[in-house]
Amino acid sequence: MAINANVISLLNSGGFSNSSVQSIDLSALTNTATATRTGPPTQREIARMAPWDSRAKPATLSQLATEALRASRLVNTSLGSGAGSAVTDPNDKSLFVIHNGVQKLQALADAAAKDGVSAETRKRLQDRLTKGIEELNDHINATKLDGAYLIGGRRLARHEGEGIPKGLLQYDTKPLVNGDLTAIPQGFLGDRRFTLKVTKAGVTTNFDINLSEMGTTDRNLGNVTNFINSKLETAGFESRFSRVETTVPATTKGGTATVQQRLRITTNSLETLSFEAAVGDTKPALYVAGGKTVDSATQSVVSKMTGLEGTDELASFTSDISAVKGSTVGARASVVGSDGSLYVIADATGKVNGQTPKDKSDVVLMKYDTTGQIVWTRALGSAAPAQGFSLAIGADGTLAVAGSVSGRADTATSTTGNGLDSFVAAFDSEGRDKWYHQQGATGSDNATHVQVGADGSVFVMGTTTNSYGGAAALGGKDVYLQAFDTAGSVRFTQTLGTTGDDTPAGLALANGQAVAVWNESGGARMRKFDTVTGTASGATNNLAASTLSSVTMVTSDSAGRIFLAGRTATSSTANELVGMEISSETVLFQTQTSGEAIRALTAAGDQVAYATEAVTVTPANGSTPASTTRESSIVGLDADTGVQAFSRTAPQLVDAPISIALAPTVSQSLDSMGIPQGTLSFGISDALTDRTGLRSGDQFSVIVNGGSEKKITIAQGETMRTLAAKLNRVLMRDGTAEARSLKGIESLVITPKAGDRIELKATDGVADALTQLGLEPGVAIPRPAPKKPGTKSVSDPPPIIALEMPLEGDVSDKAKAKALADSFDGVLRRLRIGYREISSDPTQVELRKQNAAKAAQKSGGNTAGVAYYNRQAALGQDALRRLGVVA
Repeated sequence: MAINANVISLLNSGGFSNSSVQSIDLSALTNTATATRTGPPTQREIARMAPWDSRAKPATLSQLATEALRASRLVNTSLGSGAGSAVTDPNDKSLFVIHNGVQKLQALADAAAKDGVSAETRKRLQDRLTKGIEELNDHINATKLDGAYLIGGRRLARHEGEGIPKGLLQYDTKPLVNGDLTAIPQGFLGDRRFTLKVTKAGVTTNFDINLSEMGTTDRNLGNVTNFINSKLETAGFESRFSRVETTVPATTKGGTATVQQRLRITTNSLETLSFEAAVGDTKPALYVAGGKTVDSATQSVVSKMTGLEGTDELASFTSDISAVKGSTVGARASVVGSDGSLYVIADATGKVNGQTPKDKSDVVLMKYDTTGQIVWTRALGSAAPAQGFSLAIGADGTLAVAGSVSGRADTATSTTGNGLDSFVAAFDSEGRDKWYHQQGATGSDNATHVQVGADGSVFVMGTTTNSYGGAAALGGKDVYLQAFDTAGSVRFTQTLGTTGDDTPAGLALANGQAVAVWNESGGARMRKFDTVTGTASGATNNLAASTLSSVTMVTSDSAGRIFLAGRTATSSTANELVGMEISSETVLFQTQTSGEAIRALTAAGDQVAYATEAVTVTPANGSTPASTTRESSIVGLDADTGVQAFSRTAPQLVDAPISIALAPTVSQSLDSMGIPQGTLSFGISDALTDRTGLRSGDQFSVIVNGGSEKKITIAQGETMRTLAAKLNRVLMRDGTAEARSLKGIESLVITPKAGDRIELKATDGVADALTQLGLEPGVAIPRPAPKKPGTKSVSDPPPIIALEMPLEGDVSDKAKAKALADSFDGVLRRLRIGYREISSDPTQVELRKQNAAKAAQKSGGNTAGVAYYNRQAALGQDALRRLGVVA
């Protein structure tokens, strides 16, 4: 059997002589009968083939998918009598078993990528894939190869996190004007005045900034910053304003670049800056948060509208909330802080502003300053799919988020029943965790409304299908009211409603009482409860005076008014709005929209506002066909009389959730100058539990040189530096961990020493910390130093097979299923490459020798190449002789 003909030809091309090259005689490996036989291979021959060999009659993807759906386990360690079953090398068999499992997963994903897949079939495929991926990854992690490393993840030279934003002590406004340093921003003209407060060592100094004091001096950025800085310098403060110039490249070839000017405010750790409106310089503003469509995926947009009392529709800013490509983010609720800043919660299925969901979806909380810039973003950090439904803020700045979670959100405080569970999470005004509570009844329940008391206590309203929080079940779907103190301990729980199905409508706080509104089969109901004891006060109000038979949403203001949106007994559309005085329960006004249902409601100052869908039909005109425009329309009313105060339209989608929030006192001057109202916040907390979705108790594992797993546990207040120190105590002399910081981005870098390997593994269940740190599971092994090709040292590291196996898979639509099938194809390709590198199959051994000879030829010249090849050929012939296959 002349298998070295190609090699000889290759060597001849480099000037070798056939006579100088030894041949390896493999004729004894070929059965004489089969060598001349034609036709398909026998079963015995198939049993010695790799399962991907096309001659082995592999099953079709359709057959594999059917088998995977029917079998209880995806991984079958027995190869039966099929391809690879007669192979004796344990390494080869291990790779064949994994190959067969990956191919089944690929078949399932391929089935989901077909046209016409029903929702029921897609769900069945998704469930089987989810379990199969977990099963196969567990099998890969447990598989050990002789003389080689098998890695389920990627091979890395080092582990390096993507980076987590860390605040800098400077603030850059948005571009204020185009042009050179002499350009004057339009917003700097006119009556521009505000108060700048600088707090240092507990003492606050006020500066009344009035640009009219500049006289006839041009109000360009350089002159305005000099004007403000002179006041700060005279008072002995180090904070400064400066002009920053940036250049935006031309968008077209040969076009002109755009020069932009903006303000930069720089301070230090000892000084805190706050900006407040001057007396008589405030107007109300309206925030709108809702959905938009980008590349066929739901994203969100936040808008701020000023000029509400005039005829102009000035949008102070419009800011997109975007998740990574292929993911969605939908704004759900919003509230305004005392300084006019905006807080928004959204449900996200992908990374948003650096925050990555631990599971399929998470709730993100974002703070915007009054100019529309993101101050910070925090993730709930739920390790189970979560949705947020309600958001509230208290006078002390406490933020509360309420919603539902399917599974345990964390390991420390979560309890769960069956189905959906309620959760409520409390944060301070800078997004730092205060407490978290998850509780489930035996059945499904979720928290739908939340309010925060003046002292930071939290009140939640929701639904449950069983006994909840110690309160007795009434039957059917019950409404519950639950109160928490400032530490997150339950004060009381009340169930409301009847033996039938009841639904919550809203919650308000006033005069030391919690006002709950819900719907029963007999109509809408309202009742007050003491905020400390939960004792009911007075009789249940059936809202007869309002004529509302059903309430869909509720809002209230600080003046003791409550506003109810709903429908009457004679209408099927929830287009009625009723204003009431809470203490006396007197109706202040009742009005009706033009016909569309009320979709959002808010109140602040002396106004209440609601959002509806506005439909504009444009008739056909000549060749132009008729068109229909659907927009979100917002109407503002006087809170006492219901008289219309303003009307605006917004760009948010009408078929997605929308939230509106009124800011009653916004500085016109600060808005115009692009300076944020309130305390200048940089989000400078070092704690990872504040800056990410990490929670105390989250973990990941470290394995050094194949040894035992070492758990790394996140502590409350953990910083990147303290985490690096923990890792270094585990790594000892086998590697180093360090916290790196560059331009406000902090990352964790773990580097093994030469000759060592460090593996990171995700923790099973709810407490995985790797994704929040921007790290991925895998093994880091330093690349060996370059050496002369064709040579091998006893110190060379063993071969490494890194499969890059997916940890999860999404086949919720055709495109995602196709992408998952492609990723499995990559796993199969990497597995086959690894097989060729380590297999003891004689053909693979010979191919590796040929490759080595080729490398030697390129590196060392003809003579050295021939000598190296002859040595390898002699070794191969000797190995075959010892195996007894040649004489």
